[in-house]
Amino acid sequence: MAVTSYKFAGTAVNVDRDTKGAWSNPDYAKADDTSYATNAPGKNCYSDWLLLTNYGFSSSDIPSGATINGIEFIICRHASSPTGCTDSALYLYDDGQVGNNLASATKYPTSPTEATYGGATNMCGTTLTQADIVANTFGVILSVTPGTGDLQIYVDYIKIRVYYTAGGAGSLPLKNVFGRPFSGVFR
Repeated sequence: MAVTSYKFAGTAVNVDRDTKGAWSNPDYAKADDTSYATNAPGKNCYSDWLLLTNYGFSSSDIPSGATINGIEFIICRHASSPTGCTDSALYLYDDGQVGNNLASATKYPTSPTEATYGGATNMCGTTLTQADIVANTFGVILSVTPGTGDLQIYVDYIKIRVYYTAGGAGSLPLKNVFGRPFSGVFR
């Protein structure tokens, strides 16, 4: 199994979720640079969606015909107080929400910390192809809740990497310097 490098989103936007707390500066969630997309949805509420897409994967990263084995993404996030901010809803995005809600009940810390979702063999409750991953509509969509606190929530970045098995090429037989099949032992 092979794995891509982590990639950062090329596009980040606020998407309305029942007219809840909007994300300020969503573009700040596109890079590991201590600039933050922020939200303050209010007590016992949840935020609008923070949608990150256009991760820039190409056939150079994932060969055409590859089987996607797993998707891993990391969110670097924190809150202004440890009073209970958690993910409200978290999905992969493929021109719409796909798969399982991956929201974690783990409270956000008060300093920037990475949280990992998915993994090498975790498809996050969906089936995606190489074409889905390289499309500019592939990404992650997140909504958060401060619980009973009235606080500020910060997202520095969401980065993604993809685990895959290259398809179809098979293996070529080894030949010696005379063009005959090799049947020896390498030393």
